[in-house]
Amino acid sequence: MFCITPGELVLGKGGRHLGFGAKGSGKPISSSTDSIDWLESCYFLIAENNLVVPNESLNTFMNAGQSNVIPFPSHTRSAQFPSPNGPAATPNGKKVLIVDDSVLILRTLSTKLRSSGYTVFTAADGSEAVSTVRRERPDIILLDIIFPPDVAHGGGVAWDGFLIMNWLRRMDEAVNVPVIIITGGDPAIYSDRCKALGVAGFFHKPINHEELLATIDKMLTKPSAPAQSASQEKILFVDDENDWRFMATIYLKDSGYEVLTALNGTEALKQLEQNQFQLILLDLNLAGESGLDVMKVMKQKRPEVPVILYTGNDHDATAINAMLRQGAVQYLRKGTMGEMLKAVRSALAPAQVRTN
Repeated sequence: MFCITPGELVLGKGGRHLGFGAKGSGKPISSSTDSIDWLESCYFLIAENNLVVPNESLNTFMNAGQSNVIPFPSHTRSAQFPSPNGPAATPNGKKVLIVDDSVLILRTLSTKLRSSGYTVFTAADGSEAVSTVRRERPDIILLDIIFPPDVAHGGGVAWDGFLIMNWLRRMDEAVNVPVIIITGGDPAIYSDRCKALGVAGFFHKPINHEELLATIDKMLTKPSAPAQSASQEKILFVDDENDWRFMATIYLKDSGYEVLTALNGTEALKQLEQNQFQLILLDLNLAGESGLDVMKVMKQKRPEVPVILYTGNDHDATAINAMLRQGAVQYLRKGTMGEMLKAVRSALAPAQVRTN
């Protein structure tokens, strides 16, 4: 506990305590743990209390190895803490998705954006991000780059900002949505990759909220896309890559399909014996195993089930026609999730007509 005068902010590096002056006595605000960057807690405290911190004060503080007292004019400190879920400004109809593993960053940015009239959604990793994009169709996305290993749940996918970006660009709901990077990492390290992925903006932590809000205001000019209808067929998705299985499951389930997955031919054939599928999506290359060989066995067991062959490689018309003659109903080049969904609907259309 620190004892400070009104208008002073205490940041205790060693004891990991934060507090601000109130009626001449120190009031503890939060205590961060080793799993949460303690400096982010400082930014959160400063933002939540509308404090103005000169850059030179923060630089001095960050370079020090002990507790520091930073003075502030008393009028810059609010009387109580605003809630991030409290009253917001008049809604402007725009949706913002913030993707960051730090609860404190999510809360701070949410508070600022809601106070400016934005509807805010948050996600702590890629699995939450893609589900939220599919469900809420945000107008802009704020995305961190660095995520700790313990956030890598969701089918064993080791999410980072670039993998999330790659998948957002494969989703029709997000392919044209501007993405602003927010990160504490070195901008020089990521600038080339960010440009290649079409990043709309780059903000280094600690974030200048006024500049960020101004940037968001300029970018939000496009309306959200209309929602798509759903179905109820059961689909088997076969791919040896974790992120493809995960993303296809999310996207197809959100579209109303029941989805089971397999990472190789053995798992796929076992699934085929135990379930009644209306469609199979089969990768051509299963970690050295030929998808065409797997399809041949599938057709022997369940000739009535249509199979879409899809791949990340290019094939000429002769090769594609040969695959179709072997029993595939469609050949699909890996692209956006929307293209996959269109192929699925097309392949299932005859079955839907027969059941009507």
